[in-house]
Parts: sequence; structure tokens; C-alpha cells
Amino acid sequence: MKRVLMPLRRSVLVMGVLLGAGAAVAEPKQDAINLKIAFQSFNLEMTPQSVTGADFQMARSPGMLKGRALRGDFTLTLKDGLVEGALGGAPVNVKVTREGDAIVAKGGFGGRPVNLKLSPSELTVYVRDCTYRLKAEDSNRFYTGRRSCDRAMTPGSEVWLPDEFLAASPEEKVAILFLAL
Repeated sequence: MKRVLMPLRRSVLVMGVLLGAGAAVAEPKQDAINLKIAFQSFNLEMTPQSVTGADFQMARSPGMLKGRALRGDFTLTLKDGLVEGALGGAPVNVKVTREGDAIVAKGGFGGRPVNLKLSPSELTVYVRDCTYRLKAEDSNRFYTGRRSCDRAMTPGSEVWLPDEFLAASPEEKVAILFLAL
């Protein structure tokens, strides 16, 4: 009887440890852009000098973003109201404006049409033939909702934004979101 109970106790203990670790992993990393898109989750750690993650490396400097993302190498110039440059050899030309408390962006990014609206209450992004319609759960930091290119059974999308992102210029915020999504 003891031999049967000992493995069972170990199994219950291991399950408890694994479940506890899963709860800790679910918390957003405080210094990272945390993304849950469809069945994938990833973090882009953000510092004043860089944004890095698996398959994502970006150097940040005043007026410029340079690096590599899934869609290719990029060099972007950030000017007052404009994001210009190239992504994977295709042009980037995005106009960034303010409408009240919202940042609005429209143009071409990597040769494809894009648009974005980021406000304390919503994040709506059209990028790569997909529209994200996310509502704020925590003002201007945590957004949840659906994207148009997902099937009904696909989990919703989540975007959590760190302080470093919130302190960035509107042009940099737009560029980072288009690259990350």
C-alpha cells in the first residue's frame, strides 16, 4: 500500500509545482511588451537602448530604429509625424497624428497598407491583412480582444505595454507595434 501511495504523492506534488509555475508565467513581464496572439505568447524586452525577443532585435536611438524582425531587416527614421525607411527591402511611409488622446497612424509599412489607433481605451491595428480590435482592461497598458483573421475557436489576443513603451514617442510606438504584430 505504501508503494502505491508514494508515487501518487510525488505525482500530486509535481503537478502542484507545475501548476504553480504556470500561474507565475501567466503574469506579464514588467519590462516587456507581452503578446498573446492566437495560440502563441511572446515577450519583447524593452530597454532605453533596445527591444529584443526571439526572432526580434531592435536598436533604439534618437530618431531611428534599426534591426531585424520576422518580416526582415529594417531601418526606420522617426521624424515629427512620420515613420520612414524600409522593411525587408520594401518601403515604409507612415503618417502619425494625434486625435484627442489617441495616436493615429496610416500609410504603408513594408510595402503593405497599415493603420492604427492607440488610445487609453482601445487599440485598433490593421497590419498584414488582419485587424486587431482590442479594448483596454487597464488604461493604456493592457488590451484584450479579437483579430479578424482568427477562427471562432482561436483564443483572443492580448497586448500588455511596459513603462518604457508608454514613454516612447508616438512614432516609435507605432513602428514597434507594426513590427511586433
